[in-house]
Amino acid sequence: MTSSVLSIEQITHLIEGLKSLPPSQKHEPTFMEIAGYPHYENVCSNILQFYLQPDNEHGFGSLLLDSLFTLINEEVVINGQNIDVRREESTDIGNRIDLVIKSDDFVLGIENKLFADLYNDLGDYTNHLENKYLREDRPVYKIILLLDLIQITPSKDIHGFKPITYALFFEKVIENIGSYFLTAREPHVAFLRDFIQTIQNLQRKTSMDQQRLTFFHDNQHDLAKLPTEVDALRKDMREKVNQLRVIIADEAALLPFDIESGVWRFSDLRDFLWCTVKTSNSFWLQVDFELTPVGWRSRFFYKKNGGINDVKQWVNAREIQYEILPDERRLIYRDKLPYDSSIQEVGTWGLEVLKKLTTAPVV
Repeated sequence: MTSSVLSIEQITHLIEGLKSLPPSQKHEPTFMEIAGYPHYENVCSNILQFYLQPDNEHGFGSLLLDSLFTLINEEVVINGQNIDVRREESTDIGNRIDLVIKSDDFVLGIENKLFADLYNDLGDYTNHLENKYLREDRPVYKIILLLDLIQITPSKDIHGFKPITYALFFEKVIENIGSYFLTAREPHVAFLRDFIQTIQNLQRKTSMDQQRLTFFHDNQHDLAKLPTEVDALRKDMREKVNQLRVIIADEAALLPFDIESGVWRFSDLRDFLWCTVKTSNSFWLQVDFELTPVGWRSRFFYKKNGGINDVKQWVNAREIQYEILPDERRLIYRDKLPYDSSIQEVGTWGLEVLKKLTTAPVV
């Protein structure tokens, strides 16, 4: 039976292993993702309807239509006239085809699938399109536009529909888009780019690279224990901070200024007792007692009606020794305590800090 507690060597191994992993790919949300509509087929079909209509305001002309016909190896000349892109066209038995593009020269039916399996009655779609539109001089084309070919069951009869993945579709669109930039109009260029990026994000099976997956697999048992170790440390830190708060609260009434206090923590391994000293000149001094796995330190900064120079003047007038770290606009009290200090030592240290800060200036 393996131990439920990690050794220092095991924790060090995990940390070093995590540090050695390459930076994870940052995912920047698209506007569609922010709006909460990245996976809605109807929303995507509406966007396709707009961009597939050559004479709409986007200025891309027949870019998307040309790209689709190229992918199904059909040479169709699109004049941009008498083209009507319809949504949800009903068949005689009540089924609905996502997109039907009708012109004098061709008809194109598109079934748009993002996540769901292809359960649609494609035989009914085919009968509808061919019975209603097919003429000797006007062929009917049929496309299934989908995220992954795996959505089509191998044994399913797709009745002449040609499956095209979004990846191939957008690859062809991007390949052909250069000649349209002079006619394309903002903000529709940005909208199309956002739509393409949204679908590409949906196609990503995982944001985890193989090196990461291998590391997590090889260390899965120890990694599962690590949160328990961290939670135990957080609990111990909060208990120590609360104990310090009780000690200071008991003595605060003896100090010459009003003091408010509370506890809070960062997402990393830092816990705080904060104290606000309301000085007589309305300048409010903030004092933090910060606890990390290294130990205790105290920081001074302004809470209200002041600035860092006011804090320096206040502390210097009382001859309190401090340092300023390059990346912090806070004064750090010179004396620190190790993590394993007794609560009596911490209490004495904390009260000493507050007493020095609230005594009269040295004359």
